Amino acid sequence: MTGERRYDDREVGQILKRVAELHEREGDKADARAMTRAEIEQVVHELGISRALVARATSELAVQDVRNRPVWSLGGKTDLMFEEIVDGHVDDATLTQMLEVLRRSLGDPGKLEREAGARIWSTTASTSRRIHFTVVEHAGSTTLRLEERMAGDAGAIVGMSAFAGGVTGFMTLVPLKVLVIKAVLLLMMGPLALTGALLGWVGGRALWRRRSVGREEQLRRAFGEIVALAGARRPALPSPASGQDAGDDDRGG
Repeated sequence: MTGERRYDDREVGQILKRVAELHEREGDKADARAMTRAEIEQVVHELGISRALVARATSELAVQDVRNRPVWSLGGKTDLMFEEIVDGHVDDATLTQMLEVLRRSLGDPGKLEREAGARIWSTTASTSRRIHFTVVEHAGSTTLRLEERMAGDAGAIVGMSAFAGGVTGFMTLVPLKVLVIKAVLLLMMGPLALTGALLGWVGGRALWRRRSVGREEQLRRAFGEIVALAGARRPALPSPASGQDAGDDDRGG
């Protein structure tokens, strides 16, 4: 045993998919078994793909795994991120269509800003959801990224539910006053409040789990439409000057 991390078949598939995208979508399917990074590098090397791309793909996978990982104490995910790299340039007309998908899905007009070459659309302050859609171009390709931070919402829902449960548990002492003596009530005060808080925490986790799953499905659908719009772009037509030069060359020949 070397102690090297092993990737399961899902992670191997994601890594190879990303490597293939980095290598102009050239590649093949990996074996449906756990593989180390060295084994993945051997597979892509046999496909004629640079091993260096594996390091880049695995690092990007690690980032997405952290951002999309459920938090046990809160019952669901607190960060969502969907990312896709597409070939070529995303023009303003296509970007407008993408933003319309987000506005229609989220019911928020949002605000578009440009920062250091990136185009970033964010939800407005009037909504409690913090969602950002980023379009970044680099080396002939464009990265599309849709993300939402939900830690504050998750903490508020689970925390308030646990607090309400604790108060409810404490208030059950009131009807018990006529049944038990004061000394027993004092002994029961802590356990009842703690039991109520635990029940409220369990209920809050279940509530946030449903809510986070709903948000994830909503963003996944919207991002699917956005990626489809990127794939439906038409190739740029040659400029009139280029066509004229080609015609001149033909006549000259």
